[in-house]
Amino acid sequence: MELAIARYRLKFHHPFGTAHGLRDGTDSVFVRLRSGGVEGYGEATLPPYIPYTQDVVVENIVSVWVKYGSNTTEEEILGALLAELCPPARAAFQMAHIDLKYRIMDASVGSHGPNNIRLSEPAQCMVTLGHSNIDDIALKLSELPRSGVLKVKLGAPNDLDVLRAVNKLDDRRLFLDANQGWTEVAQAEQAVLVVGLRNVVGLEQPFAKDRWDLHAELRRRLDIPVYGDESIQGLQELERAPEAFDGVNLKLMKCGGLDVAADMAKRAQDLGLKVMLGSMSESSLGCAAMASLAGTADLLDLDGPWLISNDPFQGLQMGDGKLVVEGSAGIGVQLRAGAELEFKPIGA
Repeated sequence: MELAIARYRLKFHHPFGTAHGLRDGTDSVFVRLRSGGVEGYGEATLPPYIPYTQDVVVENIVSVWVKYGSNTTEEEILGALLAELCPPARAAFQMAHIDLKYRIMDASVGSHGPNNIRLSEPAQCMVTLGHSNIDDIALKLSELPRSGVLKVKLGAPNDLDVLRAVNKLDDRRLFLDANQGWTEVAQAEQAVLVVGLRNVVGLEQPFAKDRWDLHAELRRRLDIPVYGDESIQGLQELERAPEAFDGVNLKLMKCGGLDVAADMAKRAQDLGLKVMLGSMSESSLGCAAMASLAGTADLLDLDGPWLISNDPFQGLQMGDGKLVVEGSAGIGVQLRAGAELEFKPIGA
């Protein structure tokens, strides 16, 4: 195998706001693996609220590749990389390897799942409205594809005004994501009151990641599913999740790869939890990779391609409220012609 890496910044159509802050884009690292003339691609997307940067991810991949690449078999290289990479680097490398493997077989990851398990029909999709000034909401909604559920980012002083405006402009049921931005259960109750109990699909991580007590109290007071995101980073937190949550938002950059995400989705189901497959505003590549697990999920939050203006990949569409991966081999998306990805080969 030959390895190459490209640094990139995914840029939003509009500054994207969450309770973590406002940003105009997301730094990313793309990985390309080549074998026998066939190429596979992977992605690590690195928002500022996770403890990994482009430099960390690149140095991690390069150091392990150089350490093992010259004197070991492909299987041994893969095992070493997956064992020693940080979560986003591992997710990107494994994604590229799976894409390459299935392209060589001329088979679709989405048809079989990463472990050759055939999956059921995809779950319902969401698209996201970031923190917004009231005057910007109509334009932002017009630019998003039609989905079954609209996710609204909250945790700002104008939360209730935003929800009132969305109610007037859009008839979809809402999923409310405060990104740890609330401190009292009453804030969640007020938001649900504005929207209407029947119109709220779920609430995601309204309180700080260590406030399991507040999430548990919210469950007792409102008959609405509460999903954990920042509180649930891996299998250890997942085991105790039923104490405070009804569901979990799984993200490749958190868990470290499709294999771990698949294991966590299965364990979540065993624990009686709902499963949402999320993203950190990845491109079509990262979102299509996660969509290969759609049959394990209740909700899909894989809308990065519709939020960014310079997606270097193409082939992920949304129709009738469901994601459609157009390609029939590998992850199912293609490098866009003219994409400004400058891959630099890494010597073994």
